Amino acid sequence: MTDAVHPAITDPAVRAHLARLAAQVGTIPSGATDAEGDDTARVAELRANPSWVRLPDDEIVESIDMDADGLALRLYRPRAGHRGTLVFAHGGGWVAGNLDNNDALCRALAAVTGTQVLSADYRLAPEHPFPAGLDDLDRALRFAASGADGLIDPALLGVAGHSAGGNLAAALALRSREGRAPGIRCQVLLCPVLDAPDPDRPSYRAHTENLPLTAKGMQWYWGLYVQDAGDSAARSVDAGARAAGAGSPVAGEATATTRGGCGTAAIVPVEAAPLRAPDLAGSAPAVIVAASVDPLSDEAEEYADRLTASGVPVEFVRREGVPHLFLVFPSTPARDEVLTQIAPAVRRAFA
Repeated sequence: MTDAVHPAITDPAVRAHLARLAAQVGTIPSGATDAEGDDTARVAELRANPSWVRLPDDEIVESIDMDADGLALRLYRPRAGHRGTLVFAHGGGWVAGNLDNNDALCRALAAVTGTQVLSADYRLAPEHPFPAGLDDLDRALRFAASGADGLIDPALLGVAGHSAGGNLAAALALRSREGRAPGIRCQVLLCPVLDAPDPDRPSYRAHTENLPLTAKGMQWYWGLYVQDAGDSAARSVDAGARAAGAGSPVAGEATATTRGGCGTAAIVPVEAAPLRAPDLAGSAPAVIVAASVDPLSDEAEEYADRLTASGVPVEFVRREGVPHLFLVFPSTPARDEVLTQIAPAVRRAFA
């Protein structure tokens, strides 16, 4: 049933993988995100994903389970030596995923870059909506900055994330820029969510079906993650103003903005949509990966352009012919080729 695969997916190995999935279920599965029905049942289906497994350690990478005051973490350490640590947030639309979700990706990232990767099992929506996951990633970064019992150099830290985790990493990089989180040397954003869903963006209009992530699916994820955004933003602004005074970086960074293209008049906190930050100058050097067949591709490129215009060093890689999630597909060269392409920029950040 290869005709069920979106025609824009031209990478042979990725296309073959999706064709196998289509043969099993009759279409390209986008999880429960595009289905109708009870949200609780759809979230439960996503969280029961049988493909999430922890791979065994090997001669290249070892892993160590850790705990930071109740926050579960997993540290991936290249055995041949390492320099720097990336605090990592897994994907899953903020509503699914755990330490096994991106286990293979974390191992590959550690191996090819020669850095440690500290993956965080952050709280999930809808039980724990914005900013719970971000706050947990912040806790993980602070744990790394404490030295993690001698396992991490607190002077060589970065943040990283895949998909929704890329959103958390980008938001945490903004906190770090303003001194509200430990200092970092780089941000590695892999197919990240960087704005609220915008049906007017060309990449949203083009990617509506037969894909691992569709425009409709992204809108569903967002609605579960950013609940009562206006109230949350107002509380953040009020708290920031009280703590740091009007006009401070803390208060300013928490300010929410609006975007008519989202189809609503909802106020969106900047920390939920980093692309809406009024100023990106002074941000950590960025590595950003986009998949061409992905509703999120336009916002990733726009963020890269804005960072570059602000004087921030950026390594931007747009992989043609692949969809969202290609970095976690099994047996596809695309992931390894892209990670090899970005590895020099990560190593430079920790040089």
